[in-house]
Amino acid sequence: MWLNHSDAFLIPTVDLSTGAAAQAVDDACRTHGFFYLTGHGVSSTVTEKAFAAAESFFAAPLKTKSAYHICHSHPHQRGYVPLFEESLDEGTLPDFKESFDLGVDRAPNHPDVLAGKLFAAPNIWPPVPGFREAIEAYHLEMMRLGLDLVRLTAVALGLPSGYFDAAMGDPVGNLRLLHYPAGETEELPHGQGWGAHTDYGFLTVLAQDDVGGLEIEGPGGRWLPLAPRPGVFIVNLGDLLTHWTGGLYQARRHRVVNAGTRERYSIPFFLDPNVDAEIDVVPTCRHLPGASTYQPVNAGAFLQSRFDATFTYRK
Repeated sequence: MWLNHSDAFLIPTVDLSTGAAAQAVDDACRTHGFFYLTGHGVSSTVTEKAFAAAESFFAAPLKTKSAYHICHSHPHQRGYVPLFEESLDEGTLPDFKESFDLGVDRAPNHPDVLAGKLFAAPNIWPPVPGFREAIEAYHLEMMRLGLDLVRLTAVALGLPSGYFDAAMGDPVGNLRLLHYPAGETEELPHGQGWGAHTDYGFLTVLAQDDVGGLEIEGPGGRWLPLAPRPGVFIVNLGDLLTHWTGGLYQARRHRVVNAGTRERYSIPFFLDPNVDAEIDVVPTCRHLPGASTYQPVNAGAFLQSRFDATFTYRK
């Protein structure tokens, strides 16, 4: 059921501190593909420092930020993406946002880096005071929380809690610092911050400020706003989890609209499988109508194809 509350639409809330969390995850994933997350154990101080670090970086001049352009890390998704260089919705104008992307930090001499493994790379660390410490602390918390949610999802699907461990033992854990400038522009009159899309991998954990602007596609194609809640994350499903569940859990399209007078900051964490993982429908979903249409796919190849279609520098 889609519940209307004031100007925003409510999605379910999952409280990780209760014994009913697995059932709540199952209900939310079957009906909405999005849920608020409480009882997560992530310190507000850690989150606040991550946002402060992001704001400090984005306050720098464009020339300074562009020295860390994401093209220098191709194809590993590390670094700065300027305004209008990403298009999540191919039928619309480019996205009115800038980002800084990081992942699991690998030393230059790590075997995976030397072998050229996809998404295995050192992070790029701009010399902003306290930036690295704040972002590393937040990324560590997101990895912990994300993997806890993966195990909870397995239980929700009637599987052993460790069912996904092999496929998620060396995950692609990408963190994006996002800045949406305020209002509309001549180039983008409708305030499109991030075009309509589904996320690519297993799940996303989103932290956002109080500005709002996130919308999900509801019944009949209506765009429904999701209100920010202090100290509460938003979790949404990715395409590979839809594949794993034979369509039982659907990744839902969403977008960001920022036509107001305040700039917006958010930090999504994308938890995706090992790049060599083969994604096939789980045993408890193989009987579902339409499940047989989901043939095995390689996670790394799928993720790379989606990035290639999205970023200007990869085309």
